[in-house]
Amino acid sequence: MANKVSNEQKLNGKESEILFQSMDVILGNLRDNMQHLSKPKHFSHTKKFIDMVYNGLVKKRKFFLLASGRSAFILQCFATRLVHLGADVYMVTNLGSIPALTNEDILIVLSGSGTTSIVVSLLKNYVNTAKPFGIISITSHPETIIGRVADITIKLKGRTKRDKVDLHDDTAILTPEGTMFEIAAFVYLDGIIAELAIKMGKTNQDMLRKHSENI
Repeated sequence: MANKVSNEQKLNGKESEILFQSMDVILGNLRDNMQHLSKPKHFSHTKKFIDMVYNGLVKKRKFFLLASGRSAFILQCFATRLVHLGADVYMVTNLGSIPALTNEDILIVLSGSGTTSIVVSLLKNYVNTAKPFGIISITSHPETIIGRVADITIKLKGRTKRDKVDLHDDTAILTPEGTMFEIAAFVYLDGIIAELAIKMGKTNQDMLRKHSENI
C-alpha cells in the first residue's frame, strides 16, 4: 500500500526530529539549572546539603527518603548510590516496614510541585512525632510546606505538574508534566554522589564492592 510507511522510515522522519527536540529541551533545562545552582546564594545551599549528607555517612546516621510517583524512582536511584557509599537508607513507602525516625536521622524529600498530598501527609506525620537531625527538601517551589519545613531547601528549575502550561508553548508535550524537574533532580543527585565519593576518598572499585550484583 502506498500509505504504508516502515518503522525505520518513520524513525528517520518526523519521529526522529521530535525525539531530538525533546532531548534538546531537556538539555536546555539542565544548562539553566547549572547556571542557577552555581550562583553563590544557591550553591551555598548545595554545600550545606553535601555537608549534612557527609555528616550522616561519617556518623552512621540513618537516611529516610520520601517521595511519590516518578520522583520516588529518582530518589530510589539516589538511595542505591548512598548504599554504595555505606549508608543505611530507607525509602518511605510503608511506615509499618521501616524503623521509626529519630533525632539522629536525616530525612530527604523530593517533590517538584511541593504539594504532593501523600508526601505532605507523611512529612507532617514525621515532623509532628520526631525532629530529625536534618530535613532536606528538593523542589521547584520552596514557598510550599515541603520547602518551608526543611532545614535545607534546594530549588531546581523545571516545569512541574502544578505549573500552568503556556498555550503558545509547543514544547510542553516534549517534556510532559514534571519531566524536566525529575531529570534535573536525577542529574543533580548523581552530582551530589560524585562530590561525596571524592570527599570520602572512595573509588569506583570501593563502590562496586557494595553493589548487590557484584560477582
